[in-house]
Amino acid sequence: MITMESLHKIPIFQSLSAADLQELTASWIPRTLPIGFTLFKKGDAGSSMYIISKGSIEISIPAEDGKKDIQVSILKEGDFFGELSLVDGSPRTATATALDHCTLLEMNRDNFLDFLIRRPTVAIAMIAEIGKRLRLTNELVTSLASKNVNVELEERLTFGDRLADKVSDFVGSWTFIIAFLAFLTLWMALNIAQIFFKPFDVYPYVFLNLVLAMVASLQAPLIMMSQNRAQLKDRLRAELDYQVNVKSELMLQQLHTKLDEVRKVELQVLQQTIEKQLEHIHDQVEMTEPHPSKERP
Repeated sequence: MITMESLHKIPIFQSLSAADLQELTASWIPRTLPIGFTLFKKGDAGSSMYIISKGSIEISIPAEDGKKDIQVSILKEGDFFGELSLVDGSPRTATATALDHCTLLEMNRDNFLDFLIRRPTVAIAMIAEIGKRLRLTNELVTSLASKNVNVELEERLTFGDRLADKVSDFVGSWTFIIAFLAFLTLWMALNIAQIFFKPFDVYPYVFLNLVLAMVASLQAPLIMMSQNRAQLKDRLRAELDYQVNVKSELMLQQLHTKLDEVRKVELQVLQQTIEKQLEHIHDQVEMTEPHPSKERP
């Protein structure tokens, strides 16, 4: 049984009063799904909204070339999906499949529309909420389109992170190698020449080994810190590339669908035009042929 608290967590129901939520709780019907059951496919008519009481649902998009479907997300207990079908009744934009034994709560669109007809103020409040969500979505898309991942990460770096990056860049350069070799050469030269002063680190250079060990022990964690941030950047880039590829594939599929629809309409218009032309030609032929009753014996 669904509760008022669960309904209040759904964005399109957040503006409803307690009385409206209480009445809306009676419109939900429990439904169980076995493992691997396809609740709906992309393109099916949308007529219900679902809330997951138990189990998990995979939301995927079928690939155009017939290969494995593209996984969009996995919804767990407490998640909801299909809420826009209650409003517009448009075809499903993805496929929902049960990953295990699931228990869902389903609300039919007809029951929801009856609820709105009885309470028009609720419909106005929900329209305002949907408009707010659309505005926020547009702002989010605009902000994401104008942001750069590298710039965003650079703004979040602390002083220690920047220092680690600079140390890593310096250690991995020829400048460091040349300077380090020059330092070692100078150190050994000063301790070999015993004419003018007593060497401060005689062979086998125990103090030099201590200094090198300390430098190496400090370099290792700094370089690892820099590498971890580089891996984070790579993961973010890969995630963004994946999202862009999915969106591009969806746009291509929609474009193919629209082209097929346009071609279908064009073929229908062409067929109707040909049929009209054939009828016109048939009428002209009948008019030019002499009638049998008027022929001479």
